[in-house]
Amino acid sequence: MRTPASRRSSAPKTGPSCGPRKPTTDSTRRVEFTDTSVSIFGWPSRGGVIILGDATHVDFTFLGLSTTNPPLTRRSRSTATASRGDNKDQLNSRSESSANDTGGSKPAERKDDEDEKDEEDAFCQRLLFLGAKWWDNEKRYQFVDHFAAGIQPFVEDVEEGRVAEPTLRERRWTKVGWEHAAVNASAGGGGFWILDCDTNWMGIIEEDNLVPADAAKVKLARTMEERCEILKGMGARFYARVEDYESESTFLRAWEWKWEGEIGHLMVDS
Repeated sequence: MRTPASRRSSAPKTGPSCGPRKPTTDSTRRVEFTDTSVSIFGWPSRGGVIILGDATHVDFTFLGLSTTNPPLTRRSRSTATASRGDNKDQLNSRSESSANDTGGSKPAERKDDEDEKDEEDAFCQRLLFLGAKWWDNEKRYQFVDHFAAGIQPFVEDVEEGRVAEPTLRERRWTKVGWEHAAVNASAGGGGFWILDCDTNWMGIIEEDNLVPADAAKVKLARTMEERCEILKGMGARFYARVEDYESESTFLRAWEWKWEGEIGHLMVDS
């Protein structure tokens, strides 16, 4: 069944402009480039994949990632701050010492695995604080990406009921700016500005809350402070603490409540 006329929109698509990408599942991937955008990936231990699309220099800085030598995998050492690398060196040194003391490497390897999982989960939470989306799996992300781009076979799959249409959270356009971004965002230091809008994918749900026509202005920000000023001018809402943000229309606080996928289970990639 085709989308009812009442739910269709003649407005330009607000989804990605690139064509289909070759399906891939690589749970070590950190940064992915296309001809038009940059995406940052996180792999939570609960499953699924957290992706920040259309990432900018401000996002890389907030996450401690290098922009001149961006890490293509999560095990890359191209971080923006030497202190994180120093901490990792100290961790590896302690692990090696532990392995030598016990006469084998397995206990240290298990510790390293747990440390790596904890670090990745912490990274995922910071991705969510930037407006990233938590997908059930990469296949679902790629399908919605192609659907949003208006690629006909994917649109028809949704219109004819073969695949679930994007959920409210999957279809949102969300941008977040943190005051005093140097403060650990997980503690809500300084508060944050959030602009959370509906897209026109398969019709419009919130006619009075659509992605601004000048949404690309956010990309002009050179610092997180500038992003906050731009978002403020676009009508973003301010919250002094993470706990004050109670909406579940985005994934910003999803780490506190999300244990299932949007349309199924959170898949763990092997």
